[in-house]
Amino acid sequence: MRTPRPLPEELLSGVFPRSRALALGVPPNRLRARDVERVGRGLYRVLSPSGALLDGFRAAAEGGRFAHVDADLLSLMRALQLQCPGMWFSHTTAAHLWNLPLPPWLDGARPLHVSRAESSSSTDRIPGLVAHAVVVEDGEVVDVEGLRVSRPGRAYFDLMGVLPLHELVALGDQLIRRPNPELEGRDRPWETPASLRTLVGDHRKTRGIVAGREALERIRDGADSRPETLLRLAIVDAGLPEPQLQVTPRPGSPWSGDLGYEEEKVVLQYEGEGHFNPTQQASDRTRNAAFVDDGWTVVIVNVVDLRDRFRGVVRRVDRLLHGP
Repeated sequence: MRTPRPLPEELLSGVFPRSRALALGVPPNRLRARDVERVGRGLYRVLSPSGALLDGFRAAAEGGRFAHVDADLLSLMRALQLQCPGMWFSHTTAAHLWNLPLPPWLDGARPLHVSRAESSSSTDRIPGLVAHAVVVEDGEVVDVEGLRVSRPGRAYFDLMGVLPLHELVALGDQLIRRPNPELEGRDRPWETPASLRTLVGDHRKTRGIVAGREALERIRDGADSRPETLLRLAIVDAGLPEPQLQVTPRPGSPWSGDLGYEEEKVVLQYEGEGHFNPTQQASDRTRNAAFVDDGWTVVIVNVVDLRDRFRGVVRRVDRLLHGP
């Protein structure tokens, strides 16, 4: 399916007259594309991508959705976008733009990955780009801050043949988790389990489709970070019961733990770099004390355990659940 050529940004919000579009260089037949609706005589508007979740993508860009990306890299990407309007940024590049978690061995900034519809050849002669010819469906590519980019769920799809299964599950967990509006500037998850299943289901034959489907069965809402997902999977793969996510010491408590077992009163807290400052450490002590006061055993996990693939943590959880 051919992706329509991007329209000028001046036309992307509100109703515009045909004369304005033609003055901006839009061909008349472009106004008959599937993403443009005629609302009156000589009047048109651009339709939002399909799916309610996509409505928040452009709103999420307000205030700098890509503020974490190097400014020179963004300038380069915008220049490439002007040179090849039929392409969009995809794969690890899209994950980097959306600030999605990737394993340390995979650099999201370099090289630049771009995709194009199978019928296009606009990126074949540009050095320094990894170009992909793909089948794309409506709503899988969005326009944000002057860039065309794979939507977050499409980035998951693009990486099914690249990421190991556990990393793919970690990516899926971050796509469906409920964000903190104050910290992330959005109040809805990027995707839902249903939207991811629909996206993957729309493409029958592609590299990594089996891993992608398996990962969909293992994603869970409630993991706040990639290490938390990897910890959960390490516990399950060792044959232990799957821990619950975001457990509380008692109903109504303002405190929660990353993973745990309510019946056995065991909670695991993963403390990453964000837990190093004094304010956060004080909060962590109060939170852990709330669990201890209610009779819970608190297991602190950190990057050292991550490097050990959580083997020591798994052994301790096994002892706490089943005895010595």
